[in-house]
Parts: sequence; C-alpha cells; structure tokens
Amino acid sequence: MQTAKDFINRWHHIVTQQNMDGLDALLAENVVFSSPVVFTPIPGKELTKMYIIAAGFTFNMEQFQYTREVHDGLHSVLEFETTIDDIAVNGVDMIEWTAEGKILDFKVMIRPRKAVEKVHEKMMSALEKQ
Repeated sequence: MQTAKDFINRWHHIVTQQNMDGLDALLAENVVFSSPVVFTPIPGKELTKMYIIAAGFTFNMEQFQYTREVHDGLHSVLEFETTIDDIAVNGVDMIEWTAEGKILDFKVMIRPRKAVEKVHEKMMSALEKQ
C-alpha cells in the first residue's frame, strides 16, 4: 500500500513549478479545504482549487519554503515559512490523502496573529481578482 510519502512529490511539483493545472489530477472531487481565514471548511474541488490558487498569489512564493515534513500513513504535515510585506509567516499544511493518491482534506494553519491578518488581507484581494 502506498503512503503519503509516496504522493507528496506531486504536491511539491505543483508548489515549486506553480503548475496549478496539476491540481485537477491531484484533488479528489470531494476534497475539503480549511483555510486560516475562513471560518467554515470549504467543500469541493473547484472551490478548493480557487483557494489554493489564491494562496499562490498571497504567500510570496519566491520566499516560500517547506522546512519540515512528517508523514504517517495517508497523512502529511508540512511546516512552511515565508515573508509577506515584511511579516514573517510560519504555518503548516495538513494533508489527508486517498489510497489512490488524491488530496481528500487540506487544512492550513498560520501563526503569528499579524501573519494571519496579513494573509487574510492578501487572500481576500486575490480571491476578488479571480
């Protein structure tokens, strides 16, 4: 049986290459996305894609880097760091995979509070442009 560690390189390729077209093949139809700036989980592939694409515009991908990974069965936790408008952002992406290697659940958590506020501001702007 394959595990999260077997699937994670596909996610890394999307992030490093900014190849958002790859999301169609990677996201399960019934994926749920939990954003640090929206109070309820966001269901479905199309809305999840919209939020992930907006995050790509928000997170200053030139400085974005994953600093630690933990994989357990079909779960991945990826710690990241970036800087947005001179505010240091530290967070985690928590991903649950299907046995077929599709993302079933994607949750983002961010700290400190200033970073959450900045991400909220930038995400809302990016979502409005979509």
